[in-house]
Amino acid sequence: MGRAHRKTAKPIMSTGPSTAQKQIAKTRGTRQLRDKPRSVDDMSRTNKDARLASGGMRDRATVKRLLMYREKAPVHRHNPESAMKQAKVAPNRQWFGNTRVIGQKELANFREELQNKINDPYTVLLKGKKLPLSLLQDTAKARPVKMLDVNPFEETFSKKRKQKRPKLAGSDLADLLKKVGEKMESYDESKDTSMVSAIEYSEAARENIFNKGQSKRIWAELHKVIDSSDVIIQVLDVRDPMGTRCPYVEAMMKRPNARHKHLVLILNKCDLVPTWVTARWIKILSAEYPTLAFHASINNPFGKGALIQLLRQFGVLHSDKKHLSVGFFGYPNVGKSSIINALRKKRVCKAAPLPGETKVWQYVTLFRGIYLIDCPGTVYDAGDDDMTTVVKGVVRVENLEMPSQYVQGMLDIVKKQYVQRHYGLPDWIDQYDFLDRLARKYGKLHKGNEADIETTARMVLNDLIRGKLPFFQEPPPP
Repeated sequence: MGRAHRKTAKPIMSTGPSTAQKQIAKTRGTRQLRDKPRSVDDMSRTNKDARLASGGMRDRATVKRLLMYREKAPVHRHNPESAMKQAKVAPNRQWFGNTRVIGQKELANFREELQNKINDPYTVLLKGKKLPLSLLQDTAKARPVKMLDVNPFEETFSKKRKQKRPKLAGSDLADLLKKVGEKMESYDESKDTSMVSAIEYSEAARENIFNKGQSKRIWAELHKVIDSSDVIIQVLDVRDPMGTRCPYVEAMMKRPNARHKHLVLILNKCDLVPTWVTARWIKILSAEYPTLAFHASINNPFGKGALIQLLRQFGVLHSDKKHLSVGFFGYPNVGKSSIINALRKKRVCKAAPLPGETKVWQYVTLFRGIYLIDCPGTVYDAGDDDMTTVVKGVVRVENLEMPSQYVQGMLDIVKKQYVQRHYGLPDWIDQYDFLDRLARKYGKLHKGNEADIETTARMVLNDLIRGKLPFFQEPPPP
């Protein structure tokens, strides 16, 4: 049997509508007020729950808040521009808190300091891309004049163009003669690069081998290495550093478009000269560029640790790049490939004591983020004669037609006592007497007991180039 449900009577309003109910009805436009409130928004609504019968389920504040949600927003809230008035705000420099405003005097001082730091080879400009170099550099003087900026197009290129009067240095003949005289007084023949020196032979009679290292292909390889490198190392022969430098590349590194590249000098073959010679040349060349002494040897190198440490420092400075490329260039037979082999402790580049062994550029990995680029030997046309070119080791002695005529250059730069000690000859009259005696001592003879002078001359020149005959250019006094 089920239990009978108990029916309870619903509470009936004993009083009429309250003042709040009347106000709500008036706002909403309700025609009739019910004695028994049914809306949940009615503040006189009683609770059906017997436990909360003493008070309403929503108090007065809750009902007012819910009624506020149903109200529409004012017009000026939907369209804020209608309620705004046109006004101007006074500008304030504090709005631009991340900028710096300086005067012309401070800007000029900063330009001078920046120019000095850029020209300093031991100073590296970090984050140069974030500096407004176009504003810091005064390019107004070097700005090219555009023709259309001076005259309009119609007067320059069209059919209605006008004939311009040429600009002369003077208004009359007297002014021209005066300026010519002033130039003649300040003329210096030693600084004139257009002067052609008188030569005793013609270019046609010169051997083609002396043009090695100056072809367009070799210079194209050099420019590839320079464009691909962040650090450029010029390898010099410590026996003749000034004679194996390349002024063309050094001037190229000073241009504004190559300021992000670093140039370092390396004096190779320092084991062939006394220690004081290497120390003095380092002191002299360090005033221009960072200079290191090096002895290229796979088993027993010298200067390897200092060079690797320098390359690591450049890698830290260029940490924004994925890797650092280091290019080697210099005269033929100065030891570029041998330095790379010494850094890698194995023969990764083809090296030989002969000029022109490297034909094309080579890319070698040194560390994870450092790469080395080997370049063929390039010769800068410095006006050297044939004898100086042979002594520098630019050409291969085997390809010379008459090497005996260049032995005198060896006898001039090598002390006589060193030649006597190396070959065991007591004395000689001239270069041909020296070659004759040396050929008979070593058994280099033709038929009829005639000395083979040319073969002996090749042997002597090879001994000079490979360092068996000691010589060096004495550095200037400090």
